[in-house]
Amino acid sequence: MLRRGAAPLLRGRSTRSMSLLGPIFGIGEFEGARNTSLSRSTSKQQAYDLALLDVLEDDAPFLMGHVLVGASQCLAPLMHQDAVDAATRLEMATKIAKQGESTVSEKMHVQALDAMVHGRHHEAAAVYETILLHDQTDLLALRCCYDIYLFLGDYKNMLATVTRRLPSWSPNDTGYSLLLGMQAYGMQAAGRLDAAEGLAEKTLSMNGNDRWALHTMLHVLEARGNANHGASYANQYKAGFDNGGPLERHLYFQWALYMLDLGHYDRINKMLEVNILPYQPDGAPHAVPTLCDASQLYWRLRFAGQDTTELGNQLLENWTAVLPTSDSEANEVSKVRLHPLARVLRYSILACVSSGTTPPIEPLTAEAAVDTNRFETQFGSTPFQFSYPPIPGELEEVYKSVCRGFQAFAEARFKDATEALLPVRGKLGLLGGTDVDQDVVEQLLIECASKCDDLRLAKLLLNERLSARPQSAQCWNTFSRVSAAMGDSSAVRDAQGMSYVLGLGQGGNQTY
Repeated sequence: MLRRGAAPLLRGRSTRSMSLLGPIFGIGEFEGARNTSLSRSTSKQQAYDLALLDVLEDDAPFLMGHVLVGASQCLAPLMHQDAVDAATRLEMATKIAKQGESTVSEKMHVQALDAMVHGRHHEAAAVYETILLHDQTDLLALRCCYDIYLFLGDYKNMLATVTRRLPSWSPNDTGYSLLLGMQAYGMQAAGRLDAAEGLAEKTLSMNGNDRWALHTMLHVLEARGNANHGASYANQYKAGFDNGGPLERHLYFQWALYMLDLGHYDRINKMLEVNILPYQPDGAPHAVPTLCDASQLYWRLRFAGQDTTELGNQLLENWTAVLPTSDSEANEVSKVRLHPLARVLRYSILACVSSGTTPPIEPLTAEAAVDTNRFETQFGSTPFQFSYPPIPGELEEVYKSVCRGFQAFAEARFKDATEALLPVRGKLGLLGGTDVDQDVVEQLLIECASKCDDLRLAKLLLNERLSARPQSAQCWNTFSRVSAAMGDSSAVRDAQGMSYVLGLGQGGNQTY
């Protein structure tokens, strides 16, 4: 397995541990895109593919190489085809595991990959926890387990899966700073912003290339609602964004959130065009995480009153390619399973961008409980499980309610939208993803409430938001709009003044 220091890595490849895990999962520097031996025509996607193929170079029967590549394609795809190709890596790994002499731990890694590919994420997490129970230095298991908890929105276990292992590590161990970067991100997800900031800064002082520590800082500054500070920080560390790895586009998404709050819409459109959702000459769809980020920007721009027609059409084309809307269009691309939040965002684009009748809400398949008997039969031990699927029907209720909210918004039934969204706003974590991901639903609720005849709900929701984000220019701008509709001229003047002072409408500092 992937281990720290001089311990065995994937059968004797210990010297390549950080060089493989870091770039493929977007943790550290991704040298492929900057390698001078690559021709100028080599795209970032090609460089990423070369990094993956390097794992298997001259050793096609390398079982854990296929597992590593497949896991990276599942959890950190650069394009959607990467996620599709994970099934091929699983087939190869399964075949090799049956033919050769593989350890119980290696077989568990194959089982975890099988669970990920087929959408059994709680099972995958349980398998990785079981691997880590016997080997707390297995970096691949730790990284995958961490990413799955992030995927599920299980912030408690995302942080805990790192802290459960830290006592087994020494600050002198290779890769120790990577654990601190993961711990820092887990802290900010749990709302411990000051502690997360301090640990992220410590991690960056140990390893300036740690993208997850940089990612943590961007989330901390966004959560505090100070867009000017966030934009300045992002500009200061811009060199850390352009690493060519799977995290690059998401880092630009975080930067774009600051630009949006400051009203720099032209900069956001440029980031979308160049850094987040660049045009693909072959028409290949972008990876689902990228489409989720771009869909969130679509809604934030739309709520800010910007023209999103072109972006909406681009997203509609990509989401339709990722998961065809009818059986007649189905192909291998549709094999990839979308997590609930991705399904919500996909539906929001289908419902609000496509012309014609609003499409029906697609059913959500509940994830089955972990089959402990099958696991015990295969591996002779009980899976060590910390995270469990939600109560039957609860996730489906939240998913359908949010989809109904977008559906009602598309049909200008704003009161119906608020009635669908209000009962589930406290359960959005069940959809998975981060607070930033789920915040687009909160913004949808505010937008719908602001278009109702009775604006009292909108004002109360904005009071909540301004209490949490007093330095958000966009929040003050929305508050101004609602106050104007309520005839409160004094509140309008105050809100407009705050919005302007905080940067909206000033043209902005072009160094951002």
